[in-house]
Amino acid sequence: MTIQVLDDVIVPNCVIMAGVAGRQTRQNDRTSNQGGYASANVVRDATMREYAIGIKPMPLNYWSEIEGLYEITDAGAFGMLLEDPKDSVVTVADSGLQGYMSGVEFGAPGFGNGTPLYGLRQFKKAASSTRTRARTVTRPNGTPLLFRGGAPVTLGTAAGNAALSAGPVYATFVPDATRTVTAVAVGASTQVTLSSSIGVLVGGRLWLQGIAGADAALLNGRSHTVTALTGAVYTLATNTTGKTITAAGQGHKYPQPDEALTWAGSFYVPVQFADDNMDWDLVRPGDLDDRLVSGPTINLIEIREA
Repeated sequence: MTIQVLDDVIVPNCVIMAGVAGRQTRQNDRTSNQGGYASANVVRDATMREYAIGIKPMPLNYWSEIEGLYEITDAGAFGMLLEDPKDSVVTVADSGLQGYMSGVEFGAPGFGNGTPLYGLRQFKKAASSTRTRARTVTRPNGTPLLFRGGAPVTLGTAAGNAALSAGPVYATFVPDATRTVTAVAVGASTQVTLSSSIGVLVGGRLWLQGIAGADAALLNGRSHTVTALTGAVYTLATNTTGKTITAAGQGHKYPQPDEALTWAGSFYVPVQFADDNMDWDLVRPGDLDDRLVSGPTINLIEIREA
């Protein structure tokens, strides 16, 4: 069963301040031959985070917070949220939105792709290079700020606005414009005629939905690259030769590939207890108010959310 994250259960700051250790993990299949030449195949290319809490002696009231988390989450049957003590803030300079189409990532991170749905990303960079990797962020702390071409995006229902889902959090844009599809001509490239120009240029992407016909799935719920434009007739780089598609539905304009999509805010990491058992050690006995407890093997592991 997929782990459900309890977004109202947050690891308290007192537990983090008492001491925490961690590591980031990947999975590579590494080999080395007798000549010392090494090779590696990437098995898991997503970096996952692990945290060891309770490793330093803490007062009983701090320790009781850990026990509460353990009980409320059924020892890891449910997830919770943790603020990474070294990495929990994203700025516009190291962020982007990643588009989705047909349920999978689509387009360049940090730019529009003519689709409505986007996930939050944090970019990791090397100072000596222009290379970047995009880390998925699904649990912002509060409401993140969205930016389109550097301008703030309003959360609402008007054209060009966006809405944020409940966790895991995604942004869904309201179309900038909508037009009725009045004609469809199938072929090696597809021509779609709209009721009037929608503002998508050559090289941009037009979103289509509600088109009819046995093969309409080739066009519906997708954005398509515009290769030519005459008035309100859009030529798309989508091959529909011999297919049955008839005019119906709408064309929509969503953020385009030349528009930067960024965000800013703080975020949590969804985690769960790694083990069913929780060890503890009374490292300083004595009167109740003087006792200190540590948990040498309490590990939290990141939950990867789609």
